[in-house]
Amino acid sequence: MKNEKYTSEEVIRVNPELTKNFVKDSLEKAKNGVYRVEVKVGDKSISIDVYPEVFPPKSDYSVSSRSVYEAFGNLQGKEVADIGTGTGIESIVAILSGAEHVDATDINNTAVECTRHNVEHNGLEDKISVFQGDLFSAFPANKKYDLIIANLPIVNFKPENESGITKALYDPDFSIHKRLLIEGRRYLYENGYITFTHANLQSAGTDKPESDFDDIEEIIAENSYEIVERKISEALGHIWSNYKIRPLVTPE
Repeated sequence: MKNEKYTSEEVIRVNPELTKNFVKDSLEKAKNGVYRVEVKVGDKSISIDVYPEVFPPKSDYSVSSRSVYEAFGNLQGKEVADIGTGTGIESIVAILSGAEHVDATDINNTAVECTRHNVEHNGLEDKISVFQGDLFSAFPANKKYDLIIANLPIVNFKPENESGITKALYDPDFSIHKRLLIEGRRYLYENGYITFTHANLQSAGTDKPESDFDDIEEIIAENSYEIVERKISEALGHIWSNYKIRPLVTPE
């Protein structure tokens, strides 16, 4: 699915059709209450209950979530933070990938309840702690992590109406991304890194289809991080990029 034809100067004003359809589909599903999905990760199947208006881990639109946890690799013994945990799928996959412990957080109360339920449902209460807060606000100030997972909203657009699902999808002026990089530095061990996914949802139909990535990489550089790894995939008519980044300067 492609956006209409826009010039690159108009990109930030575009509300992508893919995202609008995702919102519509999520709000429709929310009317039916909680539903269960089975998420396949390698040879494992993870049972996840999706609460109303919480970002689903399995749907036609959930490429960003998959591209985050499919890039984990071996996390043996690692301390992990999961920012914007949603249903808790990334936290659960992190533990199955060998992580020692995960601190998961979300600003959305319903998402926090959903994650707590799924952590208990999968018998991981001793491995995953769940907090309600804005980015790192609920975490101990001196806590350090080897990996920060950030499944952030990736559309630079302010929707007319806010809801639980729109807050998971839209990040006007990339303010959440900017705050994550500023605050996240304090929570990383030396050689720790942040992983997140971005996509050209707004620039795909323009004369500069890579400009969404140019914008996010400019923010990465401005905050003195380096890109350690970038994995590219294509889905739903768009390019998806999973980033692993780390500070250029050793965290204090």
